Amino acid sequence: MIWLLLLAALNGFALENLAVPREQVVAGGPPRDGIRSVDAPEFVAAAQARWVQGTTPVLGVATNGAARAYPIHLLEYHQVVNDTLGGVPIAVTYDPLSGVPRVWRRSVAGKLLEFGVSGLLYNANFPLFDRETESLWLQFDGRALAGPLEGKRLEPLEVRQEILDLWLARQPASEVLRPPDPDRFNYRYSRYQTYWVSDEIPFEVLAVDRSYHSKELVVGVVVDGVERAYLGSILTAAGGRAVDEIAGKRIQVDYDTNLGAFAWEADPGVKVTEAYWFSWKAFHPDTQIWQPQKPPAESGKPPAQTRKPRPPAQGSPESVPSKSP
Repeated sequence: MIWLLLLAALNGFALENLAVPREQVVAGGPPRDGIRSVDAPEFVAAAQARWVQGTTPVLGVATNGAARAYPIHLLEYHQVVNDTLGGVPIAVTYDPLSGVPRVWRRSVAGKLLEFGVSGLLYNANFPLFDRETESLWLQFDGRALAGPLEGKRLEPLEVRQEILDLWLARQPASEVLRPPDPDRFNYRYSRYQTYWVSDEIPFEVLAVDRSYHSKELVVGVVVDGVERAYLGSILTAAGGRAVDEIAGKRIQVDYDTNLGAFAWEADPGVKVTEAYWFSWKAFHPDTQIWQPQKPPAESGKPPAQTRKPRPPAQGSPESVPSKSP
């Protein structure tokens, strides 16, 4: 009985059928739903979204002829948006600790799920939980770690993390997420600006490589079992672009040092992840690191490329149009 109580002590989750060692699942600080998901998102046309600029980083998602942009500075406060896009129920997720964006279909095994933030961590990445079964789902790869749906996997949708102007060039009719709770949060300021530049990894991870800054910005790919990372600092030293091929699949990664932002193109079948270096390494311990065929002339290690502080003027609270009654 004491052991069962201990199992239930982590934010009220029983952790039954846990797929990973129990000691590797830890409390991250906030309680269950202490970080509130957005369950009734509202959107406006991009031209009306005065809380974003052309250089604002967003997560871009398109399906069934519909497209939406989810500003990262809003997602930092909520981490999960339960949405329906083009008739497809989706969960748009962003982990500010690991820097990982993911979008998942919310239909699993015939069930329509709504997701929240568990307040737990595994490998320094946050598990989602669904409110229908209270199963825990790892945000990084979509597998159910515990609960009645343990062993199931969420189906991913392509997501792009890029500045708004680039996303609108792809999807000119894209809508933009409205600030969900402007009376409670000052979305103009990030809680994580000190975290971005700190080399500390605040929670235990399964693999570490200190050769690079832990929060170095990375595009990671997986092709036919080959894992490769494209680091912002290496791309900067190489002129800002990597053109690569893995197992016959072409990959191009561009990095803008001033904006601290990637843009990428990849053939079908290439799994792409944007993350901080420590998180990519934690989940891909055997990863290769892309290097240019012709090393840059200058010697020495290039400076780390971490997320850039954004200017505070991302629209003031009073510039947010009032919600429809």
